[in-house]
Amino acid sequence: MSLQQIYDVEARIISVSNVRGKVYKMAIDAPEIAGTAKPMQFVNVALGDSTDPLLRRPFSLSGIYPDRGIIEITWAVVGRGTEIMAGWQAGQSVKVLGPLGNGLDIANLCLDHGLILVAGGTGLAPLFPPASQALARKAEVNVFYGARSADDLLDTGDLVTGCRLHLATEDGSTGFEGLVTDLLEAHLGVQGTGDNGKPTVISCGPKPMLKQVKHICNRHGFPLLVSLEERMACGYGVCQGCAVPSAGRKSGYYRVCTDGPVFWADDIDLGECTR
Repeated sequence: MSLQQIYDVEARIISVSNVRGKVYKMAIDAPEIAGTAKPMQFVNVALGDSTDPLLRRPFSLSGIYPDRGIIEITWAVVGRGTEIMAGWQAGQSVKVLGPLGNGLDIANLCLDHGLILVAGGTGLAPLFPPASQALARKAEVNVFYGARSADDLLDTGDLVTGCRLHLATEDGSTGFEGLVTDLLEAHLGVQGTGDNGKPTVISCGPKPMLKQVKHICNRHGFPLLVSLEERMACGYGVCQGCAVPSAGRKSGYYRVCTDGPVFWADDIDLGECTR
């Protein structure tokens, strides 16, 4: 991505809402970013003018609305910075840097055999935009979403009507009782027995889940893209704080903020390689 496509804007908060538990969603008026952002890109949000907290926080885009000039981010309160953001109000100004990362160009994916999205926890949020764009292309979209319990699931109402939703909770309080990867494997095992082409799988969530999704997709022969969640202090490759080890034919490391956050799973070592 060229630097000309990255904007550092003073944006206006349209709304902040508590989605569930410690999860919040914010709509931001940022036409420059909304007009150029791709699914699964992210923005870096400044927490104020003070130096404490100092660093901006990275957030995947859970909503991109270029016609209205609006972007949305969804986050869980896990520390002081995200707790500060939960107290922000509509009408406030916020400094936003973006869009960052390589994003996902749905037009470059073959969707003739559909699209499968796999998420855990707040990893569902960045999958809303690709789901919407895939459905706009008349693709069949299956969403596999899991969490520890029903209380930990995001509101799936933001998924565009038309997705086939498969829910899993570890305690069995909603949907399938067990891990979402178990539910996914049962589904891919059935699909993998046919002679037709196979849909692309896109996954976002905790790294142990991504590792298992990669293992399942490799076993059944499904192409897999993963979106990584790393600490990205600068957002444009200078600090090197988000480096992840490569796999396959390339040696060395990728920077999640510039080379990702979306990667073909076979290019990334998710912990299954020995070095």
